[in-house]
Amino acid sequence: MAQSPLPDLFRQQVARTPHAAAVRCGGRELDYAELNRRANLLAHHLIARGFGPERLVGVRLARSAELVVALLGILKAGAAYVPIDSDCPAERVAFIVEDTGLELMLAQDAGPGDGRGPQTLTVAAAVAAAEAAGGPDHDPTDADRVAPLTAGNLAYVIYTSGSTGRPKGVAVQHDTLVRYLEFACAAYPSLAGGALLHSPVAFDLTVTALYGPLLLGGCVRVASLDREPAGDGAAGERPGFVKATPSHLPLLTALPSALSPTGELVVGGEMLIGDVVDRWRRTHPGAAVVNEYGPTEATVGCCTFRIGPQEEIAPGATPIGLPTPGTDLYVLDERLRPVEPGTVGELYIAGGQVARGYLGRPGLTAERFVADPFGGGRMYRTGDTVRVRPDGIFEYLGRTDDQVKIRGYRIELGEVTSVVAAQPGVRQAAVIAREDRSGDRYLAGYAVPEQGAALDPAALREALCRVLPAYMVPSAVVVVDELPLTANGKLDKDALPEPPVRGAPTGAAPETAAEALMCALFAEILGLPAVHLDDDFFARGGDSLRAARLATRARRAGWAFGLRDVLELRTPRALAETAPKDVPLADGAVS
Repeated sequence: MAQSPLPDLFRQQVARTPHAAAVRCGGRELDYAELNRRANLLAHHLIARGFGPERLVGVRLARSAELVVALLGILKAGAAYVPIDSDCPAERVAFIVEDTGLELMLAQDAGPGDGRGPQTLTVAAAVAAAEAAGGPDHDPTDADRVAPLTAGNLAYVIYTSGSTGRPKGVAVQHDTLVRYLEFACAAYPSLAGGALLHSPVAFDLTVTALYGPLLLGGCVRVASLDREPAGDGAAGERPGFVKATPSHLPLLTALPSALSPTGELVVGGEMLIGDVVDRWRRTHPGAAVVNEYGPTEATVGCCTFRIGPQEEIAPGATPIGLPTPGTDLYVLDERLRPVEPGTVGELYIAGGQVARGYLGRPGLTAERFVADPFGGGRMYRTGDTVRVRPDGIFEYLGRTDDQVKIRGYRIELGEVTSVVAAQPGVRQAAVIAREDRSGDRYLAGYAVPEQGAALDPAALREALCRVLPAYMVPSAVVVVDELPLTANGKLDKDALPEPPVRGAPTGAAPETAAEALMCALFAEILGLPAVHLDDDFFARGGDSLRAARLATRARRAGWAFGLRDVLELRTPRALAETAPKDVPLADGAVS
């Protein structure tokens, strides 16, 4: 199977289930035959423009049926795609475009380009143009393509954070992608029952729910985990499979069961804590939970730990388990010698899922993708520390460098630090990961001003928002006179001050018991000393995860509003109006 490029495998599934639902987004549904036809039209359009193996096409589209058409069309043409989040800052987009040499971008809006960037094209326009020209809609073959497509050709390039301040593009081939999907289709049979497409396509965690169902006859259902499902007629259909980060679990727990899987919940992207899983499982006891570990450089996932529906979940960190078929995992010391079982070492990954390397970065590729002295070939140095239990199970312990994971996103602190340091008036900078009172991790930035410069933390953070993706922007920026150092001259992270609690703006005070309770709930969830009636939940530091917690706490106090109400009403005053008339609002409700 790994010797067949992904388009061949999808074509075979189309032949098996041509009239089954393949993609559902809102009220729109494409069956396998129509999805394949549209992807073929797009592929032939791209081929006519000279795109084929080892050529890159940018994709900057929201999650939708058109996104699936775009990705399949590019792969069918033999080209590779470079996914870019639709809300990615302009400067980061410009860097990716320059780094890849992109000449074409499939986007929401079309444009001719200005000579400094790629031409943009909409999927609908490309498909319509191909139809109007009477273009072919059959599955492209090597006779149609500009060059033969092989399993060794690129499938996609995903950009991850870089320690030097430059993002790096991980180049993944068809053979490594198909090897992972071969494993996923065998290990996660619930993919045939459909999956939620809820995470960004620029996050390789998404690969499983995107392609897995399409190789098993399942339906890809476009959804969101920041609100309840819309009433589109399919909202009540629970998917067989969902893949998410551990940070998503409180959201899944708070949201209606229509967004939780019936078969398997696969969790990856960061350390999984058993207590968090257990809370979700109490209301969804019939599903298996799988902790899947794997860096982008090892193609999505290369190590799994499965917890069956009837198995107990141990508290604390959940193991990452055993390697996938064809993957070798080594725990080595600094001299690349295997450590004894139970001893902490750095994890190296070898085998058929190791990516090609970093696009256009031969030096960095040689540094991280090193010769495998045990089995030949190459192995990837992860920078993760692990140990192996006596039963052979791998346990993830943390990082060897300054890379952190927050809500599933891998972030190089050095990259964020370099962007902070590059701002006008900043002489030195540091960025670290901290935890708030509820245990959530967040980034905190520290800036030392140049002599005579006056730095405004709010303005500095606003400037960072224009350069960095939202998940990489520090939640707080603190201006300090100097960065504290250890006796060895290194940054003393423990001596950096904790960001001050944001002061509450002036505003109306609560007048009713319902308003007082809602203000108290806001303050509790946001970790603030006080909240006024018209304070916006999200302007005061809230996010979808905290919104889910607010809805859960409100239900304990007798209210029945949901996550969507928090997202739409936003203030204590508006939410207080949803208070039930027949439920007493006791003084001890907030505890």
